[in-house]
Amino acid sequence: MPDLVKKITVGVAIFLVAFVALVSLKEKKTPPPQEQHSSPPVPYNLLNLDAKERELKALVEKDPQNRDLLFQLGALYFESNRFQQAIEVYKKILTLNDKDVDTLNELGLALHYTGRSPEAVEILRKATTFDPSHQRAWLSLGFVLASSGRTEEAKPALKKAADINPDNDVGKEAQRILGIIKKKG
Repeated sequence: MPDLVKKITVGVAIFLVAFVALVSLKEKKTPPPQEQHSSPPVPYNLLNLDAKERELKALVEKDPQNRDLLFQLGALYFESNRFQQAIEVYKKILTLNDKDVDTLNELGLALHYTGRSPEAVEILRKATTFDPSHQRAWLSLGFVLASSGRTEEAKPALKKAADINPDNDVGKEAQRILGIIKKKG
């Protein structure tokens, strides 16, 4: 029996040593991985925007007098709230054709969004003079005037925009703004 007790004692001792070794290995903390500094992920829509901008700039570089390409680049800047860059592009288009009412309209709005509302009103009045049937220019003029607190001056422009076509989105927006002015009136 003493041999058996000896073997059991040695077996238990080996088991305990192995158990303690495993427990201590488990508790032993592995060093934290070295921090990797990387930029935060860029949202997909910004990647697309950047790619579109590069593409348009390359096309404009090849054809700097192309109004449509310039307008697309200006619109891209405008839609991404880079109004100052949009203004620069719209002004370049106007050197090609100073009566381009669509460009005058967008320039007026970009000027307004950069805090230059008096200049915007001047540009938008010019647009409505060049093309009195340009509904969006009348809406933009009314919007800028109303946003600037010049509601009495805004009303005729908004009414003109609504009268041109009361059933399309531009006409409905003009009517909506007129309604807001009337409520505040």
